Amino acid sequence: MKYCLFILFLFPLSLLSSNGEGPIAPRSAALGHASLTLFDAWSVRNNQGSLGFVRKGEAAAFYENRFLVKELSQTGFATAVPVKKGTFGLCYSSMGYQLYRESQATLSYGMKLSENISAGIGFDYLSTKIADIYGRAHAFTGSVGLTAKLLPQIIISSHVYNPFRAKITNYNNERVPTIIKFGAQYIFSPKVFFVAEAEKTSAQKMNIKGGIEYKPSSLIFIRVGGSSFPAQAAFGVGVNYNGLKIDLSSSYHSILGVSPQIGLSYSFGKDYSAKKNALNDDPEKL
Repeated sequence: MKYCLFILFLFPLSLLSSNGEGPIAPRSAALGHASLTLFDAWSVRNNQGSLGFVRKGEAAAFYENRFLVKELSQTGFATAVPVKKGTFGLCYSSMGYQLYRESQATLSYGMKLSENISAGIGFDYLSTKIADIYGRAHAFTGSVGLTAKLLPQIIISSHVYNPFRAKITNYNNERVPTIIKFGAQYIFSPKVFFVAEAEKTSAQKMNIKGGIEYKPSSLIFIRVGGSSFPAQAAFGVGVNYNGLKIDLSSSYHSILGVSPQIGLSYSFGKDYSAKKNALNDDPEKL
């Protein structure tokens, strides 16, 4: 009985705080999860429209201790593998513990339509388990994204997740939320950029997110960000050494507290970039 009560307590917290179908990974979190215009391995999940600009192989993993409650901890990994005509990606994330667990697997493909425009598509498998007596629910859905470099200093992006409102269970006709996002990035200099994003789900009001990344040296990145719904502030640092990246971040919710994250990623293989973007495609050379 006590486990069922604990699950009933955790469930609303997970709905409020879970990335669920949303962005993941420490770099994204430090920027308020304004991640549409970022080009890295997490584009496999965060925006397939930007995946086409990832032209070098990358593998990544992260861990989040959400609100310092181990039962709400989240882990995940992603890998992006470029080929001549585009980039394939695979991502998996899991949140929860033995009696309550959400997981999502995503298979993605992104392709550059021109030198400055990339489009992508993702296919998602969702699973939710609530104790043994409630069983498990499953759903299949997908997403599409588009990213464009309008000018050397301006990148815009849009993304739609679950456009057809996939049903996850017949009980109460419960459906996976549809999420529509539009974002932009402004590059002040090779060392500083600003990202902003508007997110609207079918179940919640508009969420405005944003952040700034600053590179004081060839190895260090400093990030700050936040979001409006839920209202959160975030901070993070990153280290990039010869293709090995370590990212740390922490977000703060005024009621639920702190959620620290740590992530690792490594670049490998052939670089398929015909022309490197000064900020996102090859940040270690800035």
